[in-house]
Amino acid sequence: MTEWVVPATFALFVSILAVASGPLVGAVDITQAGPSVGDGSTAVTVDSVPTEQVTLNQGRFGSGRYHLDAPPAVMTVDRVTGNPAVRYTIDIPSLWITATSRYELAGTEGTRMRLRPKPIGISPQRINRGSYDAVLTIWIREGDRERQITVTQITIEVRQ
Repeated sequence: MTEWVVPATFALFVSILAVASGPLVGAVDITQAGPSVGDGSTAVTVDSVPTEQVTLNQGRFGSGRYHLDAPPAVMTVDRVTGNPAVRYTIDIPSLWITATSRYELAGTEGTRMRLRPKPIGISPQRINRGSYDAVLTIWIREGDRERQITVTQITIEVRQ
């Protein structure tokens, strides 16, 4: 039988790290969606993201596959410089599935955009719960820089 011995200095280091990082973890809030503005070249405002009524609906007509259904996220494009793009994702980690859509912003200045996730189908054998935790994220890409505009934790309900 192998016995593990943890040196006292390592245990002390882990304890200090846990105490020091605790307040920082509480300061990060990824559930807030709201106005976000670009870095000076492209400016967008996130007006709303779906936090309810996001579902996996079972298809009809024999396939039984589930399909992601979500109300649109809405954002206003205030100013566009260059050829930026927005990426909209809904990630369901426990199913290892991410629905992603990409939108070009060139020529959309002064408009409201309705973002929807790309349609995906999920085998009925993979669905074994009544709901799944997910993360909705909107990213903006300007040149070779990409950054998050908003991140929101959501619950996806399963409907048969």
